[in-house]
Amino acid sequence: MEDPVNTPEFWEACYESEMDGWDLGGPTPIFQRLATELPKGRICVIGCGRGYDAVTFAKQGFDVTAVDFTSNAISATRLNAEDANVNVTLIKADIFDLPEDIHYSFDYVMEYTCFCAISPLRRFEYDRVVWQLLKPSGKLVGLFLPLDKELDEGGPPWGVTKSELHKVFGLHWNLVSEEMPRDSISKRVDRETLMIWEKK
Repeated sequence: MEDPVNTPEFWEACYESEMDGWDLGGPTPIFQRLATELPKGRICVIGCGRGYDAVTFAKQGFDVTAVDFTSNAISATRLNAEDANVNVTLIKADIFDLPEDIHYSFDYVMEYTCFCAISPLRRFEYDRVVWQLLKPSGKLVGLFLPLDKELDEGGPPWGVTKSELHKVFGLHWNLVSEEMPRDSISKRVDRETLMIWEKK
């Protein structure tokens, strides 16, 4: 039987019951910074939620595709993009079942609160999905959390460790940068790591 956490119905229920503690209610300061620092290109925001960060990149001139498998998330992202008067391509799909015509299409994949929301048993599968989305030398721009939770405590969110991240991504990627960002929101300071990995 499929783990209910892997289904859109589980996450739709979280939105509808306002059990959406991952949602900041606005853009992530770290991605606001990166959107002004990274060279412009095509970016795919996976598990986009309400699309605040997708819109942030679109406002800075990136060609943005936002992916989520819940209707709530896609509808909210569409409204936020319309309110900001920017174009965001929306794909309602499970990240593990994305259309092949977007493979090898992006300069960047943006990650935040998606990796920790999926079953830990699928993390190497996640690695393959992201690798396939990127062009040669494309980059995974990931803000990974929570670093202060043990994996056996369950989830979502499931705990993340830096050593595991290096294990998952170390084979098919080169680490470009790694930092404990000081512009994390207050409740996530020292609980998340920003890593940029370049596809080999």
